[in-house]
Amino acid sequence: MESSHGFTKITILSLLLIFSACNNERAKKCAHLPYRNKFKNGDIICRLGNGYFSNIFKNFSSSEKIYSHIGIIERSNDSVFVIHCEASELTGVGYVKRENINIFLHNINTWALYRFSEKDSIKKGIVLNAKTYYEKKTPFDLKFDLTNDREVYCSELVALCINKSFNDSIIKPRLYLNKKCFYGIDNIYLNHNLNLVFKQE
Repeated sequence: MESSHGFTKITILSLLLIFSACNNERAKKCAHLPYRNKFKNGDIICRLGNGYFSNIFKNFSSSEKIYSHIGIIERSNDSVFVIHCEASELTGVGYVKRENINIFLHNINTWALYRFSEKDSIKKGIVLNAKTYYEKKTPFDLKFDLTNDREVYCSELVALCINKSFNDSIIKPRLYLNKKCFYGIDNIYLNHNLNLVFKQE
């Protein structure tokens, strides 16, 4: 019995060491995320997800059908967050969330970072607007309805936050599907006010 108990303890200890090593390896990968120290407040980040609906949402663009999701960077001291609106693929329920950049880009191969050349007050305004939607826990808009912002979808959230900060409709919904108008993801990042900072494919 004693040797069996000792074997169990050794097995558990080994598993804990392996788990710890895996976590350390994941942390190292996250710490060396390309351009980690280059992210700035108000940057716009796009990604192509791996989920079932990613290829569907990839078509939510007017011309370039590359990305399926978009969010806003918030830099807080040494931490980087993404404020974005996302719905569960299983339930369709979602809301505006604030995620660490490592979670947002976990297992993501295709993504890009864009930046406004405008003054910092504009970029700060974009983040503050996004945080307002986040603090309200604004639901994901499954109807994709642009008549109000009580619910928003991913590109709508980003477009609204940008437009409110500029106090002008610099981002316009130019995607038409089934006679309905949407904010396409590329309506945002291809805007002439935004510049590409980093791209990974």
